[in-house]
Amino acid sequence: MMRAMSIYIVLFMVLCGPWALAQTTLNPDLSLVGDFRMFSHDDSTRADEKERFNLASPEMELMVGGYLNPYARADAVIAWEGEETAEIEELYATILRGLPLGTNLRVGKYLLEFGRLNPVHPHAWSFLQRPLPQASFFGDHGLNDMAVRASFILPTGAAYTELMMAVTKGDALLGHHHDEEAAAEKHAEDDEERVNPGFFGRMTTSFAVADASELALGASLVNSVYEREEAEEEGLADRQLRATIIGGDIKYKYRPSRYTAVQIEAEGLVRSEEQSDDNTITSCGGYGYVDYRFRQRYNIGGIYEYLAQKELMEGEESPVETTHTSWRAGVFIGFAPVEETSLLRLTGHWTREEGRDGYWEGILQLVISLGSHQPHNF
Repeated sequence: MMRAMSIYIVLFMVLCGPWALAQTTLNPDLSLVGDFRMFSHDDSTRADEKERFNLASPEMELMVGGYLNPYARADAVIAWEGEETAEIEELYATILRGLPLGTNLRVGKYLLEFGRLNPVHPHAWSFLQRPLPQASFFGDHGLNDMAVRASFILPTGAAYTELMMAVTKGDALLGHHHDEEAAAEKHAEDDEERVNPGFFGRMTTSFAVADASELALGASLVNSVYEREEAEEEGLADRQLRATIIGGDIKYKYRPSRYTAVQIEAEGLVRSEEQSDDNTITSCGGYGYVDYRFRQRYNIGGIYEYLAQKELMEGEESPVETTHTSWRAGVFIGFAPVEETSLLRLTGHWTREEGRDGYWEGILQLVISLGSHQPHNF
């Protein structure tokens, strides 16, 4: 009896083993990232939280990804923020090889590769808060749009140079204007109306400057509709006002050993917006930070951000262009007990906006990562 049972088990393994293995190799990678924060500040515009111990609503990301075949893969990120309904933050397919000229093709909704910060999810930032110019120009959730993007590796000798070009759905900047609440309501209405496509482009190059150091340079551009102006006469199409954002970034990384690294990164941005009177207003900003990692598990650094945002204000006879400036400086420290499956970060910021008193803010963050989620290349 036992001998017959053993034969049946062996036959089952021989016949079904390859099939079971094939099924396993097609299973996608699953991972979950949780973000928990507690904070305090003395910002007078948030009086109910001022100088109190506050717990933020938790945030979570569910990531699903894997290879469809040796040439292509698919990825999805589903995000929950507080008690809100789940949102598809990213959903795209990438053809990695097999196309002419070594073309890399991506189709779907994702965080566009504008600069080096935008494509990286916030839980991977050492400084926790989106820099002022990005928050103003892109919105709190970054530059995210449906796109068809092609990228090419250019023959530039020892330097690694990549060129990206994309046609986008064109509504990435809708709802991310100066009046956030009004713009959000307008964006909900615009979702049902078609906007003209947008354009995204980026070129980046990186090269070694010494045995343990690397320098990377990049330039990005996006052109998209940011506001819809209602037609004055019935039957005419609404006018779509467009914005163009240009950015330049630089990154230097020095890694003398496996457990020590210094990273310096900066980005400058300029945003030009069409106005209803055919004029253009231009805002600018930038940020830079230094991040020093030591003993493999620790990091410490600082960041500085600046924003000069222009707006048209109502005047006695005609609109008047005004400039509002703000800056923020902060320090941060982090500890990762085991790789990046769990992270503790503490940051402190001082923010100063034109026309009001400055204020401080402190944030303590815990990040947990379950599954096969890999550290970001950042």
